[in-house]
Amino acid sequence: MKKQWVAEAAYFIVALVFIGICIGSGKEQEKEVFGTSVTATPAVDATPGPGETTPVTDKKDDGTGEPGMTPGPDNKDETTAAPVHDTIPTQKPEVTGDEQFGEASDKTPDIAGSQDIEQTGDEQTGGSSEDAPDTTGGQDKEPTDVPGSMPGAIQIINENYEEYSNEKKAWWFQRKKNHEPSGSGEEFPIAGYSAYYLDKNAQVEDKVIYLTFDCGYENGFTPSILDTLAEKDVKVMFFVTKDFIVKNPDYVKRMKEEGHLVGNHTVRHLSSPDLTPEELEAELLEVARVMEEQTGYSLDPFFRPPMGEYSERTLKATQDMGYASIFWSIAYYDYDVNNQPGKDYVVDHFNTYHHNGSIVLMHNVSESNAQALGDVVDLLRDAGYRFAALTELD
Repeated sequence: MKKQWVAEAAYFIVALVFIGICIGSGKEQEKEVFGTSVTATPAVDATPGPGETTPVTDKKDDGTGEPGMTPGPDNKDETTAAPVHDTIPTQKPEVTGDEQFGEASDKTPDIAGSQDIEQTGDEQTGGSSEDAPDTTGGQDKEPTDVPGSMPGAIQIINENYEEYSNEKKAWWFQRKKNHEPSGSGEEFPIAGYSAYYLDKNAQVEDKVIYLTFDCGYENGFTPSILDTLAEKDVKVMFFVTKDFIVKNPDYVKRMKEEGHLVGNHTVRHLSSPDLTPEELEAELLEVARVMEEQTGYSLDPFFRPPMGEYSERTLKATQDMGYASIFWSIAYYDYDVNNQPGKDYVVDHFNTYHHNGSIVLMHNVSESNAQALGDVVDLLRDAGYRFAALTELD
């Protein structure tokens, strides 16, 4: 009996030891698996995917790395940054003499108090390369019907765009008083790429002005702007993004029905030189597709480069798609919805700087523009202008 008890006790002890070994081994295995299987949860990518867009907002820093600048009432004409609705640029040093306006780079010519850069006709203001490609001749490829592109466009396939410089330029211009045409912001001659900032063929006996509105998003003032234009019988150009079309198709239909031109302002409002020619083509084709799908109308063959940024390559690529690129010779800070210049400022600005052949950049999000538009139209008509369509440019 005693021997049986001892045997059972020994068996029990062996069983406990075996169980203990198994448990310890299991815990060690569990620890090992946990240590190798758990990884940090990746952050959500909020970057819009292909064909997507986010509403353009007036933030002091929209994530582009460009710090904000809130223009005060005394410095709106003393900065050198292009008025764009989703990037508020850095204030540049004050320019004396005739004022300069645009997104100037460090290579911007020194124009303080000088008229040396004033040019006439097709002359340039510097910055072009001696070996720049000839853009005044014909094309190597025959025009083709490309779905979503402009009539007669040349599809961007196998074009050697490496021959064209992609050095990023930022549009600027020099304001002049006495109603002289604004000084050119051309870093190289742009006319050969179907690009314009001024109607250089405008005649003294037929004074013309071209009003254009950039429409990145809706802020409640587009209907009022359209009402005023209809009342005054004025036709203008609206440059629209995909987001604006998708969210406001009725406004875009009304633009076309009332005789206005509607041009392309891309899907995501990105700097054109930051895109490949194929990516830029995709942006423009998508807006053209959505325009037809949402409104039943085709886009007009005009392109407003986002933020006024461009290169020889981007102008060539958009020209091949059948677009004319449109810059400007009159503009002011109207895009900051939280810091509007006021109706009187807008009217006074046109009264001071109107000039023959001018292309005007305005923004539909501006309450000041909506309030001042009727008075601006009356002022310009009293000064002898007619409001022309960009289709008159040649």
